[in-house]
Amino acid sequence: MAPPRELIPDSLAEILLRLPPSDPASLVRASAVCKPWLRTLTDPDFLRRYRAFQGAPLVLGFFRNPMNRDLPRFVPDAAFRQPRATAAAPAADHRKCHVLDCRHGRALLYDYGSGEFVAWDPITGRESRMLDRVPDVYTNHAVLCSADAGCDHSGCGGGPFLMASVGVFRVAFDQVEAGLFSFETGAKRDLLPPNDPLYLNPLEYGRYSLDEQPAALVGGALYFVGSSSTLLRYDVLCGRGRSQLLSLIQLPKKKHLGSVVAMEAEDGGLGLASLYRYSLHLWSRETGAEGDASWVERQVIDLKKLLPVSSPKSPVCLSGFAQGANFVLVSTDDGAVFTIDLKSLQVSKVHEMDGARRDGHIIPYVSFYTPAACARGALPPAVGTQ
Repeated sequence: MAPPRELIPDSLAEILLRLPPSDPASLVRASAVCKPWLRTLTDPDFLRRYRAFQGAPLVLGFFRNPMNRDLPRFVPDAAFRQPRATAAAPAADHRKCHVLDCRHGRALLYDYGSGEFVAWDPITGRESRMLDRVPDVYTNHAVLCSADAGCDHSGCGGGPFLMASVGVFRVAFDQVEAGLFSFETGAKRDLLPPNDPLYLNPLEYGRYSLDEQPAALVGGALYFVGSSSTLLRYDVLCGRGRSQLLSLIQLPKKKHLGSVVAMEAEDGGLGLASLYRYSLHLWSRETGAEGDASWVERQVIDLKKLLPVSSPKSPVCLSGFAQGANFVLVSTDDGAVFTIDLKSLQVSKVHEMDGARRDGHIIPYVSFYTPAACARGALPPAVGTQ
């Protein structure tokens, strides 16, 4: 009997495009069929088409900073299997770490045991470390891909990356300072002109401080939630040549705004979610005909109609936002964590964590889980270590 004829490459790609990302095992099984299928599934052009065809990436798990230091920092989703330990990527134990941020396929942690910043790729298990030579004035940190604008950031976990840091220095006037640090070299990359921080008048802003929650990356700028009802904007990716890389944006003037999370709006611009009691408000930042920007309330969602709460008085907490997946996370006192899709308003209970509400913000890990991602090369070597 003659062997079966091979599929035409274009036909094979069209079939593999339709493998659901919600079942990562199907992609891995398909890559094991034969070498042509593996070549197709790991081809960069095919992966770009796959991500464009499938839309939003998966949420593969959640990072948190539990009060119980014996608990892991990362809680994987049931569909995500962490890689086996190897010599190049030993099993990670991050229980002595504090999670700072997660973006572009990497988590940023601080290891109190070794005094290092850690960039960890949960898909490959590989990590890169940088000795803490960052001035103490920098208190908030974000990790981001440093590739050119051509990167779509949905599968760039093995490429170059930076840590952006901001903080408030206490002088006669509070001054906000910022800096970029390279994990490849450990060096600081200055975007701000020397002696050009953002000065804040204490009569207007009081003693300014930044919230611990992760920043939102929107249009090349990082947005940190600050005190005095403000967002701090750090124009980190597209700010070269600009006269003002740091600026403040006032939050919406609403009597009961509640807790807030900065996020990307549906149109790709700056957005905001605010939660007061059981009312979730969605805002977008819009520019008028004369160039003046203002907040516009787009939607109010009654969570009592969506969440299976035991009591109307049982509090809920706005715990985070999944960039790229377009949903917010809310948690309850009993440790339940729910995602709310902002388009369909579909609610899913994704996990139960002891003390989820007390542990503060929950950081989703969002990425495409493909054979190519599992086979990515190692992250850059550690900087400043032996």
